[in-house]
Amino acid sequence: MIDSLINFLILGTIQGSIYALLAMGFSLVYGVGGILNQAHGAFYLITCYLFYWFYRNLAGFGLIVGMVVGLVVVTVVGGLVYILLVKPLKDSHVGVVIVTFAFAFLIEQVVKVSVDSLYHDMPLLIEGSIDIFGVEILNHYILVVVASITIVTLIILFINKFKIGKSIRAVAQDAEAASLMGINVDRILAYTVMISAFLAGIAAILYVPIDIVAPHIGWGILINSFAIVVLGGLGSLPGSVLGAFGIFNPV
Repeated sequence: MIDSLINFLILGTIQGSIYALLAMGFSLVYGVGGILNQAHGAFYLITCYLFYWFYRNLAGFGLIVGMVVGLVVVTVVGGLVYILLVKPLKDSHVGVVIVTFAFAFLIEQVVKVSVDSLYHDMPLLIEGSIDIFGVEILNHYILVVVASITIVTLIILFINKFKIGKSIRAVAQDAEAASLMGINVDRILAYTVMISAFLAGIAAILYVPIDIVAPHIGWGILINSFAIVVLGGLGSLPGSVLGAFGIFNPV
């Protein structure tokens, strides 16, 4: 009974930590630009496959190179998605939803026709385990929680203390007033989508070693992230973090 409870709490904490990153990114984009970005799961998927490809094809430093390249590429893709797809339609909420959904569907289909098999596994970033109250806990689980807490803290500090972060807050509060104060609203929105993509990439790198790499996984990420953001309050970063620990999917 105690072992089952501890395992339940461990799994809930792991998933909560991952979805805190994902939901924060999703909520940030909505809070700043009112954008329901249906490509959020695609950002996760892109990072997963880049991470996997470098791991399989580059001996020795494949994991490290895959992490760096995956995060850089997905962040750039986030910026391009805003500039090429979202910006021309940002005044049409339905249009943004449709075009970002189409992008996510396109990425899934590209992955399906590009890979040799649909399901892959990744090694843990940190091997080994520790014993807590008679329950074996993988060191990778501890890494996930610590990394998530660190990144969430850094994002909050960035939003509150740095010039770009303060500009993001200003646009979120009143885009027109921010524009009159000399803030380039389109640039800030692009940065916001890039930060969101970066957070999705971090979540992918941390979680995929204990999950699977498959073309369909982006949709589950998107649905759960949206549910968490709704639970925590659309546009609320603290609410998204708290909501991530309120929704637990044991599958």
